[in-house]
Amino acid sequence: MAGRRRGFETLGDMVRSLGLVLVVVAVLVLITLRPPGEEVRVVDYAQTLRLAGAGAPFPPADAVGLPEGWRATSAYFDPPQRTGSPGVVRWHIGWLTPRDEYAAVEQGNGDAAALLEEQLGQAQPAGASTVGGQAWQRNTGTNGRRALTLASGDVLTVVHGTADWGELEQLAAALRPLPS
Repeated sequence: MAGRRRGFETLGDMVRSLGLVLVVVAVLVLITLRPPGEEVRVVDYAQTLRLAGAGAPFPPADAVGLPEGWRATSAYFDPPQRTGSPGVVRWHIGWLTPRDEYAAVEQGNGDAAALLEEQLGQAQPAGASTVGGQAWQRNTGTNGRRALTLASGDVLTVVHGTADWGELEQLAAALRPLPS
């Protein structure tokens, strides 16, 4: 068998071996390297709120006076032609809390059970909270989210998200109906 005897490797052999190891490490780093998360995109939802106020058969709620650190990240209004049900509308505003958790307000005048299921999956009752003198029902979902719900006539308001109960209650306490 031709070749060098063990223990007589050259410097070139070591450099080639080290280069091969560095290539393998570089490939592993590139595969596992993930770019940092995107910056939170804050939205101005005032125009969407005005649109909801003009098109909804109920006064949509706005969060007024939330403390520093709450950032609105999404808002939409779905009129009947978008919900697919005559007379049924939906209003949504999503927030990132000061602790970087998600919290949102959903309002709709359609099927209350369907609205709650859409946000939580299978909802389980989890007690009650008194917020602003009103009794809100607590629910937990199979998707790991929590929700506070308040029914007023045919309108259901759902304050939900990954935020803890305290932050959800803080958001619920800030809700004010848009003046007509």
